[in-house]
Amino acid sequence: AAARLPSLSLLCRAAVHTLVASLIHPAKMPFTRNVEIGRLALVNYGPDYGKLVIVTDVLDFSRCLVDHPDQQRRVESFKRLSLTDLKVEIPRMAKKAVLKKALADNDVLAKFQASSWGKKLQSKVDKANQSDFDRFKAMMAKKTRNAKVAAALKKMQK
Repeated sequence: AAARLPSLSLLCRAAVHTLVASLIHPAKMPFTRNVEIGRLALVNYGPDYGKLVIVTDVLDFSRCLVDHPDQQRRVESFKRLSLTDLKVEIPRMAKKAVLKKALADNDVLAKFQASSWGKKLQSKVDKANQSDFDRFKAMMAKKTRNAKVAAALKKMQK
């Protein structure tokens, strides 16, 4: 028995259905944090670990030029950068003065510090800078809280 091919009208209907569906529900871009000039990024590896930088130029598919008013301009690999949602409007290869003014006008660094990501990084720094007595107080507070939770759980189970 010969294999039957679908009719042309069935193929046309399927194509029209796909076209209509794509017009009603347009495809969304899978990424929102693109490497672009002015993007704020966090260095996640290497000697500059934990520093915030601004992308000032894209060199090729794997490297970009980054800068910050307090740091030296340098080439970084995309693998070493974690892109944030924040962006500054600056021209390509912006000078330090232009970059500093744009950062001050948009208050991007303060916005990052106010974000959950910035707060998490700050809490890590605060925890690393705790004294021995601060760690002891935190341990005692945790033990007290856990005892109260255990007592409440035991009461609920009765």
